[in-house]
Amino acid sequence: MSTRQATGGKILGHKLRAKIVLIGDGGVGKTALRRAWLGEGFKTEYLMTIGADFASQEMSLYHQETKTAYDIKFQIWDLAGQPRFKAVRDLYYRGAIGALCFFDITNQESYMNLVEWIQNYWNLNGHGKVPLLIVGAKSDLRDNPAFPAQVTARYGKEYAAEVTKLLKHKYGFSVHYIETSAKEGTNVDKVFRLLANEIIASVNFQEQKRKNRKTSTRNIISDRYGRR
Repeated sequence: MSTRQATGGKILGHKLRAKIVLIGDGGVGKTALRRAWLGEGFKTEYLMTIGADFASQEMSLYHQETKTAYDIKFQIWDLAGQPRFKAVRDLYYRGAIGALCFFDITNQESYMNLVEWIQNYWNLNGHGKVPLLIVGAKSDLRDNPAFPAQVTARYGKEYAAEVTKLLKHKYGFSVHYIETSAKEGTNVDKVFRLLANEIIASVNFQEQKRKNRKTSTRNIISDRYGRR
């Protein structure tokens, strides 16, 4: 396997370095999920992220569509969700090629705010519309009578399906909805694997489009000069 590294959203050899952002309102469970994935344990008290936290993690993944094994290094930026951190937070979107977009299933407002989070991510990352997952966090509280006003899984799935319908053909990736629990370890690893799959699909799709454009240009030039 090649030892070359990926830069600028390109896969060189079978290695990929991917900057991703964890976004969503404050207190929705971003940091708890990141900590759980990194094996740092679950904390019951809430500790506010100040601006952004950084972590990195490597994983191996077999991509079914391309029948290829990849070594992936995630550069994870966990962005504070409170409005007062917006000016600082916006700087960290730059260069991201993947995002986990969180809402708290017990907090309907955090679900409604997803639209703004996703638009900011796409507007500020420098790459445009690149992969994301919609994450319904705190699934361990599903059907808990202490939280009667919950966002049902149907809303998350329908939202993801609508975004996929708009993007799949043009950008080559699907948007998934997945519910997670950092406390119980539900889907903690799966959410990052799903995102990695869609990042690989998107990068390969865009690379193929570039190759097709180059081939088309060469054919046009050849055809023009060939008729002289």
